[in-house]
Amino acid sequence: MKPQNRIQWLSDLVRLEIALWEQVDSRLRRQHNVSLAAFETIYHTNSAPDGSLRVGDLARAVGITVGAASKLADRVEAAGLIRRQPDADDRRASRIALTQSGQDVLSAATTTYTAELGALLDSVLTEDEQKAMHALVKRLLAVAKSENTL
Repeated sequence: MKPQNRIQWLSDLVRLEIALWEQVDSRLRRQHNVSLAAFETIYHTNSAPDGSLRVGDLARAVGITVGAASKLADRVEAAGLIRRQPDADDRRASRIALTQSGQDVLSAATTTYTAELGALLDSVLTEDEQKAMHALVKRLLAVAKSENTL
């Protein structure tokens, strides 16, 4: 691929991510008064094996720094969607877990999230194309993470 095509490829990919983020974020805010960043926080917290995780685990899950994840957790906690609890394995640390309000928002917002993404993708890409695209994105992310570039 020519250098200018690589530049355009990445530029298009970044703009697509921003457009998808803004569309889903807008709908979540409108219908549930929750940002996409807060949704990701409660989604990954709920998806953790024991239903709680450390801020560092959240940072890795969403691909941000620990400092940014800590600030994000503070905002989501202030909204009443998560609570901090002592870490049984390390008394210096804490874990975040969903509150009942967080569980309620996650349940309702998940339906909204998937409906909005479906509305954006289903008329353009077949289910097989969406699966293939997801597989390619996961493959690229795995390589980027293994090279510590993310």
